[in-house]
Amino acid sequence: MKKRLFILLSSAILLATSGALLAQDYEYHPVLSDNFSATLGAMRSSNSFKVESDVIGEPGDDIDFNDSLDVSQHSTLFNGQLRWKFGKSKKWSLSGQYFSNSAKGETVLTEDVEWDGLLFREGSFVGSGVKLAVARVFIGRSWIKNKQNDFGVGIGLHNLDMDTYLEGEIKINDETTEFQRGEVSASQPLPNIGAWYNFSPARNWLLHVRVDWISANIGDYDGTLWNTSVGVGYQAWRHVGFDLSWQYFNLNLKVDKDDWNGEADMTYSGPVLAMTFNW
Repeated sequence: MKKRLFILLSSAILLATSGALLAQDYEYHPVLSDNFSATLGAMRSSNSFKVESDVIGEPGDDIDFNDSLDVSQHSTLFNGQLRWKFGKSKKWSLSGQYFSNSAKGETVLTEDVEWDGLLFREGSFVGSGVKLAVARVFIGRSWIKNKQNDFGVGIGLHNLDMDTYLEGEIKINDETTEFQRGEVSASQPLPNIGAWYNFSPARNWLLHVRVDWISANIGDYDGTLWNTSVGVGYQAWRHVGFDLSWQYFNLNLKVDKDDWNGEADMTYSGPVLAMTFNW
């Protein structure tokens, strides 16, 4: 009896607290009016990795890491974002995003593969991996901003950290083999332009879309990047909500460095389920 009473009282307190929180004075989704917002989520991504590593003057193979090396085509990765609006009318904003992914695979080669000056023969057992971490810092300005709408554009930097490797037994001559690992990496900040639009059709609902684009030739890097998302958010309590979105990230990068001469084409796409916080 006491246990049932405790459960009933706890439920009543929770419902009363939730009702009080929902009764706060906001007409539309509060992310449009609050100064700070943060998102902590997980992305279920479909992956595609194609990477080439050449010896200077000698082209290597364009390797599909999913099909040829059995690197996982699906992964779950962390996706976090933070935004601060400032200025008298809160039309300026500073935001950041971070996500990272590490995928590995093992397989027996069905054909010869040349990678970073190493020749892995057909029938060899090899391991491989692809890791990418992306950090984005962005400053923007809202050009259409009212209780229901927020449309803006801005500029920023995407910092890319990428590592790929292929390891296994390679044939030294007709009689001997040796275990080798070929690894290439790249790290480079690339400028981008972007735009966003947030719309609140009702008190606790938010529809949002965002597009970031890069096309730049900087130093040893020549790259194009698309980073887009579209989603819907629901404000469960005054400062806490939930969000479901679809994100697409594509990187096409050519590199001409002493330790890596080649290119990479990587795509991540899939749903992102997140908790949102605003204050």
